[in-house]
Order: sequence, then structure tokens, then C-alpha cells
Amino acid sequence: MEKMKKNNKGKLNNKKQVLIIIAVISIMVFICIVLQAYIEGYFGGKKKSVKTQTQNTINREKDGSKADSNDNKSSKTKNTKTVKKNNTAKNKRKKHKKRRVEHIAAHPESSKPLRVLITNSNFSDMFHKKIKLTSSSSFYVKVNNKTKSYAAGKKAVFNASDKKLKGKKIVAGSYNGAKIKVLNIKRQNIHPEYRGTMTIKYKSKGLLLTNTLPIEQYLYAVLPSEMSTSNPMEALKTQAVCARSYAYNQMKSGKYAEYGADVDDSVACQVYNNIPEDKRSRKAVDGTFERVMKKSGKVVTAYYFSTSWGYTADGQDVWNTPSKISYLDSRFQITARSRRKTGIKGYNLSNEQIFRNFINNESCTTYDSKEEWYRWSVKIKEKSLRSRIDSALSSCYVSNNANVLTKLKNGKYKSRSGFVTGKIKSIEITKREKSGMASEIIIRGNKNTYKVCNQYNIRKVLAPVSETIKRRYGTDMAGYFMLPSAAFYIDAVSGGFKITGGGFGHGTGMSQSGAGNMAKQGFNYRQILNHYFSGVKVTALKGY
Repeated sequence: MEKMKKNNKGKLNNKKQVLIIIAVISIMVFICIVLQAYIEGYFGGKKKSVKTQTQNTINREKDGSKADSNDNKSSKTKNTKTVKKNNTAKNKRKKHKKRRVEHIAAHPESSKPLRVLITNSNFSDMFHKKIKLTSSSSFYVKVNNKTKSYAAGKKAVFNASDKKLKGKKIVAGSYNGAKIKVLNIKRQNIHPEYRGTMTIKYKSKGLLLTNTLPIEQYLYAVLPSEMSTSNPMEALKTQAVCARSYAYNQMKSGKYAEYGADVDDSVACQVYNNIPEDKRSRKAVDGTFERVMKKSGKVVTAYYFSTSWGYTADGQDVWNTPSKISYLDSRFQITARSRRKTGIKGYNLSNEQIFRNFINNESCTTYDSKEEWYRWSVKIKEKSLRSRIDSALSSCYVSNNANVLTKLKNGKYKSRSGFVTGKIKSIEITKREKSGMASEIIIRGNKNTYKVCNQYNIRKVLAPVSETIKRRYGTDMAGYFMLPSAAFYIDAVSGGFKITGGGFGHGTGMSQSGAGNMAKQGFNYRQILNHYFSGVKVTALKGY
């Protein structure tokens, strides 16, 4: 029994061992399975994650490539559109210009044809003893209803002594738009050529020669004669608008109607074709086509002059008009930069001492400061001035006797003819405007005393005809038929008088030198015009 019990115990122990082994193996298998699952899950997930990141990067690059491609396409499209737009605008401008030129050629009346009286070689006389015309192309001369053709280079000659021309209408022009050359006059040592047609009229004093052409083409040859085309384009545009505005008012005035003309080609109106037109003058005119300055709906008379003395003058003071010219007021020409730097707002230059200080001590920079005519001086001998002053007084008296007055014994001044000054004892400025312009002087001689009014007469009476005018930078000018400007003071010196002043011209409206310098500083032509002319609008001529 005991042996059987021992055997049974041994069997039980063996079974326990087997079960334990099986359990251990099962646990190990389970652990292995779990571990394998864990390992596969971890590395498989990581591989998937890396693969996904790589794919995302690839996708982003692809997307970026597409985006870049789209951007390039968009950029190319934009550039193409810009080029097309620019080309379209350029073509439109070309077509517009072509249509405009064709329209003017076909319908010159739409461009306000202007009749310009052509004076002799030195602009001193409108009557010609002989007129000679030719052209580089074939041209015609129409006398009443009969037309005669001339080959290129041939001459058509007309003499004032030929009374058969009396009462006849003579018109010359080219067949293909070539210019007509006038051989009996010279401008700058060459024979001038003219667009449009030439009309000849017989008068008892001689032959009148009139050039008829559209006003825009007239301006082509006014610009270089009035302002150097080396100026910036915006400055040339200001000149074009001024000249056009001025010309239209001249047309309305009827000043030359008795001669069958609207204007002449001298400084009495605007200098025309003294210097031939060029590419830049045409560009400036075309760039402001039919643009004028208006105030209250009316085209203004746009006065201009060479150089200011630091101020522009009031139009009423310059032209002695009964009422103020609203767009021509006196203006201080200090630059914006100099105003900020110095704080100077302006001066009352009617005060003699303040005016002298302003001329002698340049405390600020103006738009004309760098110009040679900005400051000048001239010495005139008393004997020299005495020899011509009486004839100058007489000439001014004939023009307007109210501006030249003789002092009577009772001390009052009266307008009367006959001028005998005698030896000049003194010259005194008795009235100066706020702009600094002298508007009245008294000339005292040992025989008579005279009062001269208005800037033009003063400049003419004191003209340094044979004297040397010294300008700034050491440049000199040998004589002039007028004093450069009325902005001056005068001192008695040994043997005569010294006149010191500034500027060149009448002084009202636009300074051409100032306009050029403003353009160099970046101002456009509209800004420049509004600087010089108060309250004007640069606008089309419609409704004129």
C-alpha cells in the first residue's frame, strides 16, 4: 500500500511538472506572439509614417512645381497682357496722331488756321519791295483764277513796282505739302521755309506776304524761336500752351485785320520761324494738342518773358490797365526747398532799401537764381544818354502821350510835345511796385524835367544802346535797344549813371528760365503753369 502511495505521488509530481512546463511554454508562446505583434506593429507603422512623409514631400514638390508652373504661366500671361496693352496704347497713340495729322491736312479749318504777316529780314517792316518764292518740290502760284505751275527749285518773283498786281489775289503753295522757301528774307542767315500757303497782296507801300496755316503747325516754329528746345520737354509743353493761348487771343483781337492777317512774326506778337521747327518742338506741340489756359471759361492771354529777378510782376502794373488782371499777380519765385530752409515768405520790394538789399544780397534761392540775366549792371555816360534821350522821350510820347509828362513852372506835370532835356542832372525812381518793378521815374535836366511812366517807356528811355551790359558769371552783352528789365536801381557815378538790376523782359506771367528749372526739378507742365498763372485751368479749346 505504501509502495502504491509512493508510486501515485510520483505520478502526481510528474503531471504537475508537465503542466508547469506546458504552462511555461504557453506563456512563452504567448509572449512571443505578443512581442512579434508589437514588433511588427511598431516597425510597420514607422515605415508607413516615413513613406507617408516622403510621399507628402513629393506631393508638395509636385504641388509646388505646379504652383511655380502656374505662377510662371500667370507671369507670362501678365507680361504678355502688359506688352499687348502697351503695344495697343502705343498703336492707339500712333493711329490717333496719324488721324489728327490727316484731319488737319484735310480740314485745316478745324485747327484754327492762322494768318501770319511775314516781316523783312530784321523784323522792322511788313512791306516788301520784292518777293521771291521757291520750293524743294513742284509748286503753284494762283493769280485770281489762273494757276501756274513751277518745277522744284524754280523761282516765282513779284515786284512792288508791278502795278498789274494791284487788286489781285495771289496764293502760292506746293502740290505735295512741301514747304515754300522765301528767298527775299533771311532768318539766322538762312532763307526760311514755311508750311501752308503764302498769300501776296499789293499795297501802295509795298507787298504784303502772309503765311496761312493751322495754328498747331504755326506753333511748331514758334517754340524754338521763343524757347530753346534743349529745355526739358515739360518746359517746352508750358511754352506750347502759353503760345497757343496767346495766339488765340491775338486772332480775336483783330489787330492786323487791315493787313489780312491775325498776327505778325515779330516780338510784337510771338517770334515765328526765326529758328526752324525741330522734332522736339513738334513733340511738345503734339503733346498738348489744342490745350489752352482758361479762367472763368475764357482763354487767357498767357504772357511770358525770359528771366525773373526773383519776383514776377503784377499784370496791371506792367501793362498799366484800368483794372486788375486776375491771373497775372505778382509772385515770389523762391523754391520750396529754400522756403523751408530760410523760412522767408516774401518781401515788400516797393521799399527802396529793401529792394536794393534783395538785388545785392541773395538771401534765398529762386527758380531763376542760376541764370545769367538774374543779375546785371550797366554804366551809361551822361553825354551818351543825353544824345538820345530826347528822341526816346518823343517816341514814347507818340505811342502814349499820357506816359510822358513835362514839368511846368508851377510844379505840375502836363502832357505836351517837344523834348529838350539838356544836361542830365539826376534820374530818380519815384514809384516802385511791390514786385520791385520801377513804374515811374523823373529825369531832371538843366533845361527841362520829365516824368516817365510805365515799365516799357522807362526801359526804352534808359536803353543802353551802345553800352556793355555786365551779367552774372562775368558774361557781357554789347548794347540793347531797351533796359533788360524795370527791376533796377540807379546811382550817379563819375561822368554818368550806374544802373543795377535783375531779370530780363517785362516780368509778368511765366518766366521761361524759371519754367525750365522747375521742369528739371520734376514739375510737370500743368504744375508749372499753375505756379505762374493764378486760378487757371489747362483744358481743351472746345467751345472757344
